Amino acid sequence: MLMRSSIVTAAGGLMIATVAAAQAAECPAGFPAGPISMQVGYAAGGGTDTVARKFASQLEEMTGWTVVVENKPGAAGGVMATGLMARPADGRTIGAGTSTTLAITPYEKPDIKYTYEDFDYLGTGMLLNYALVAMEDKPYDTLEEFIAWAKENGRATVSVGSVSYEIAVRQIAQHFGVDLVPIPSGGSSSALKDALGGHVDATVQGTAHVPQIEAGKMVQLATLTSDRAVYAPDTKTLLESGMEFSMDGHIIFFLPKGTPEDIKTCLSDSLSEVTGSEQYTKFVSDLETTASNLGPDGVKEFLAEKSVFYKAELAK
Repeated sequence: MLMRSSIVTAAGGLMIATVAAAQAAECPAGFPAGPISMQVGYAAGGGTDTVARKFASQLEEMTGWTVVVENKPGAAGGVMATGLMARPADGRTIGAGTSTTLAITPYEKPDIKYTYEDFDYLGTGMLLNYALVAMEDKPYDTLEEFIAWAKENGRATVSVGSVSYEIAVRQIAQHFGVDLVPIPSGGSSSALKDALGGHVDATVQGTAHVPQIEAGKMVQLATLTSDRAVYAPDTKTLLESGMEFSMDGHIIFFLPKGTPEDIKTCLSDSLSEVTGSEQYTKFVSDLETTASNLGPDGVKEFLAEKSVFYKAELAK
């Protein structure tokens, strides 16, 4: 079982008086001496891309730098991360990926040849929400009712859009001693369509289902992250239901290994300024989630824990 993590925190920061003061106090003279490339490990228009572009925009506004966003999709961020390893460690290339990119992809895909230890970290930009949800007309509204129904009927099917979602379903099944069958799909959108079409009994989702909850068409059976979701405050977490498992995830900003300390400090402090700002916090809140910055050390602790867990699970 995955032990509950105590490192998921929301980081704030005070906006400084002037851009010049920020650069003089935190950044090496003359840095970055050219555009910064923000490389996103997912396609344009997705959640990670949306957050990365907001971060890049605010970083430009705060510092006067030029930040160019480039999408490098493939292998859940694995293509981007692999390419990042070959870039100069000068702070002018920043990777934007997820927990999956760094703690799951290296153990899921044999052609990926890195681990989380092959990078330096700036921090995180957003806490990713995950939930077990079902159609409103199903005869269950809570996790306990769903488990009881599955036991009575011999099993229940759950559509999933990724291997991490599948592992979460297996963890729930194992804890409650019930047959829950993960049904893989082409991604979270396909998994949601399977649930909306009545083809499965429930689905694991990020936040794509939130409009369905707001419309009264779906119910959240359980929140899979450590804390209750802001859009479903009455729904218990798995931890509150007695499990020692949470499916926490983050959007993570990282660098090639060996980036000089003064440049890392400059960039990580800038990340804290952005994620702690009122504008950014509101932006993330509008996405039905929470601005969260674990900081460089917190990211490494988080990824170390998650990597041990997923490496073991994927070896089964």
